[in-house]
Amino acid sequence: MQKDHNSLNKVFGSVTFLVALGIYWSTMPRTAPFWDSSEFIACSYMLQVPHPPGSPFLLLLGRLASMFAPTDMVSYMVNMVSVVTGALSVALLYLIIVRFLREFMGDPALMEWSSRFAMYAGGLVGALTFMSTDSHWFNSTETETYAISMFFTALTVWLTLKWSEQADQPGHERWLVLIAYVFGLAFGVHLLSLLATFFVAMIVYFRTHEFSIPGFLLMGAVSVLLFFSIYPGVLIWLPSLSEYLDLQTGGFISHGVFLVLVIGLLAWGLHHTHTSRKRLANILLLGYMAILFGYSSYGIIFVRSQTQPPIDQNAPETVANFISYLKREQYGSTPLLSGNTFNNDLGTIDRRSESLFPRRYSREARHTDKYSQYSSDWDFFWRYQIGHMYFRYFAWNFIGRDSDLQDAHWVHGFVKTESTGRNAAHNVYFFLPFFLGLVGMFHHFQKDWKRASTILVLFIVTGVAIVFYLNQTPFQPRERDYAYTGSFFAFSIWIGIGASTLLLMLASLVKARAAQIATGSVLLLAVPGWMIYQNWDDKDRSLQYVAPDYAYNLLNSVAPNAILFTNGDNDTFPLWYLQDVEGIRRDVRVVNLSLLNTNWYIKQMKNKPNYEAAEVPILLSDEEVDRLEQKFEFRRPNDFWTPQTVELPVIAHPEADFGMPADQVDPAVRFFVEGQPLGSDPQGNRMYYTRLQDDMILEILRNNEWRRPIYFAITVAQDGQLNLQDYFRLEGKAFRVMPKRFGDPFGHVDPLVHGERLRGFRFREIGNDDAYFDENIRRMMDNYRTVITRQAQEWEKAGFPDSAKTWLRWGEERIPFRTIRGDLTSLVTYAYRYSKLSDHDSAVRLAQDGVADIERSMVNGMAQLSRLESQIVDVETKMERYAADLNRRRTFQNEIRGLSGKRDAFAREISFDSSRFMIIQHILFQAGRDEEAAAIAIKVNEITNGRLPFPTSRVETEMSVTRIMGE
Repeated sequence: MQKDHNSLNKVFGSVTFLVALGIYWSTMPRTAPFWDSSEFIACSYMLQVPHPPGSPFLLLLGRLASMFAPTDMVSYMVNMVSVVTGALSVALLYLIIVRFLREFMGDPALMEWSSRFAMYAGGLVGALTFMSTDSHWFNSTETETYAISMFFTALTVWLTLKWSEQADQPGHERWLVLIAYVFGLAFGVHLLSLLATFFVAMIVYFRTHEFSIPGFLLMGAVSVLLFFSIYPGVLIWLPSLSEYLDLQTGGFISHGVFLVLVIGLLAWGLHHTHTSRKRLANILLLGYMAILFGYSSYGIIFVRSQTQPPIDQNAPETVANFISYLKREQYGSTPLLSGNTFNNDLGTIDRRSESLFPRRYSREARHTDKYSQYSSDWDFFWRYQIGHMYFRYFAWNFIGRDSDLQDAHWVHGFVKTESTGRNAAHNVYFFLPFFLGLVGMFHHFQKDWKRASTILVLFIVTGVAIVFYLNQTPFQPRERDYAYTGSFFAFSIWIGIGASTLLLMLASLVKARAAQIATGSVLLLAVPGWMIYQNWDDKDRSLQYVAPDYAYNLLNSVAPNAILFTNGDNDTFPLWYLQDVEGIRRDVRVVNLSLLNTNWYIKQMKNKPNYEAAEVPILLSDEEVDRLEQKFEFRRPNDFWTPQTVELPVIAHPEADFGMPADQVDPAVRFFVEGQPLGSDPQGNRMYYTRLQDDMILEILRNNEWRRPIYFAITVAQDGQLNLQDYFRLEGKAFRVMPKRFGDPFGHVDPLVHGERLRGFRFREIGNDDAYFDENIRRMMDNYRTVITRQAQEWEKAGFPDSAKTWLRWGEERIPFRTIRGDLTSLVTYAYRYSKLSDHDSAVRLAQDGVADIERSMVNGMAQLSRLESQIVDVETKMERYAADLNRRRTFQNEIRGLSGKRDAFAREISFDSSRFMIIQHILFQAGRDEEAAAIAIKVNEITNGRLPFPTSRVETEMSVTRIMGE
């Protein structure tokens, strides 16, 4: 501690950076992950246009990182951008914590040894705790916007504190101009960093003014005005104004002229304010120009779109499209302050009136069912949007997480749960980080309430304020914790201050340096050290190759020059990555059905070839495509589509190869398209409509005339398959539309064709015991097991049991249940297939492996069922007591509806568990283990108290399992 503060501070800051860098690099995926990462990597490598509102500065950084890398290292190098920026955020956090501590602890040069030690140790504990948090660790190991956005937020906070330190020195304004430039750069990554505006405004206010309520309110109003002047002011209004003037002046004030005018006005303003010594106005103009300089990275989106790259989302090549791209109009809008909302009395969305603070606005049936479980918008906001979609994530990071299952609860570790010792993401911290943060917050407000309030504002605007703005609906497709890392960053500042507070308290009691060093070491080990230990196994994705392998397998499931319909991000973005970066199967035209609901995408599909893949056969003109979208957007309930039978004549083409004799092909393909349900008309007749994607599928099928193979990825939902299942042939991971009615609702299997596809699949590191596979990957592996068991089943039907066994063993070797446990249904089905082939040893081995899990699931289900039934009875009793009070009666009815929905869900799962037990019992009977089979029946009856009928004899079991398996 004899060195000067600046030297030591730099050393410790460097240490935090290197530790974070090493941990993030060690656990980083070496290839492209799922979700948006694959798209960002492909777009970075070729400077393409990702989904709106785009991240051009991220693309530039990714391009710089990967431009000299071989193709198999591109994803590695682009992922490293997040690794480095995530580690820099940790280092900046250390410096920020130390700077806040100095504000009330004084000059480090005048501190005693114990105070300096507490300051540095507190900075290390807080920074390394944030480094170890669930959300920031995940963000910092893959190509996404959130790690870089967090870096810009941290940099803004540090620069603001740096300005505060030098605010009395000449030229201090340069720090504020630099902050403005950082804001501009951050726009090119994500808008989250702009929320730090309020932190900056408060620091400036407290540094330059004495506190007063009117002054503070004025500062708040100015900061809000400043925020909106930047967004949407700079990002949206400036381009919109340019487009407006171009249209209104007939091109006289074109976009180029407008740009020259803006630059000219700013230059004149700078000169005028400088020469007339209007210092504040000059600084504001400099800051505005700095924001524009940073914002200029968006020019790459506009320019690259005009080159027609393979990925060109929203086609923002014109100013009008560019503005639409920035506004994210493709995704629609959500009401914030007023709008239609769910009415508990009506049981649906009330379209007749608008309400303030609408939170339950979605008209989807599953959403309205969920809304009915809440008494009001305010109730939904607090219990779901705040409680489930924010505080649960906050607790994941500082208290503990139960598992990696969707909607997993937070846990503390003092009580065991079903996931204890069974799920790698079961991470418990025993409230220690949370406790340190509370200590730090209370101590900070006690010592320096002004700067503590700036952290509180940063904590709120990057947490609860985002929840308010997003206004999320139920049933999100994935967890959204990554969006709130700014809030977790702010709380980690208090964790560092809390650790320092405890060390200062100890120093006042025990003067021995050894005791203080030991306590600091204990804090480091007990909080960030323990969190690293708990989180490492589920944050280590260094052995995950599933996303590119899944894409490789899907692309190689289809015949040459195929059209492949996909649905979501995970069955589309990795395919784009493989085609664009690694050059694999560029003859396949990937058509995303979600995007097929937009006119720009339809035009790209019909007008633009992609590598070796020709245009998609859509014969509509661009004008007709635009009208189609308008028809879709403005469809009225009384303008419904009538279900109809579609006929596609089969025309023989020389290039058509169906892999079957020509005389077996049907002369026409007929299927009934029902469409999507749209309620009933006044006469009670059911109404339907087709989505634009449905219309386009039919357009492509008709115009293709069987020239090119057409496939649906097996992940496409059933309502997106247009009732074509009777004509499906399963080939690897895709269904091919065939001119032959097979009549199999799950797709016909030709074991020779299907087997050829399967043999070419890649399964890198799936059998590695050290690899971690999250819930999403485990579900995908169960999809593989399904197509493998279908192959075995087909060989069994054909009378080749040895071939069937070979395929089952082939599947187990590549996707071992040892490394990827999988769904219980998948496990039991696999065991059943072995049993059908008289491989009783393998069947019993797998079946017995699932008994404990099924029993645990059924016991839990029965306990939950009993609890919910008891709650329903209690509420029904209350409802009878207040029968005359209509308002309370409606509240009780909604509560009963919600409880009944949960009860029914548990009842269904218990029924599934019973069916699984029946299959296991059947397997045991077939293996000659009658006593064990009989014990299964006893076990089920004990768990369910005889409420579920369960077979007890071999014959009864045989009949039940035949019904369950549909054989």
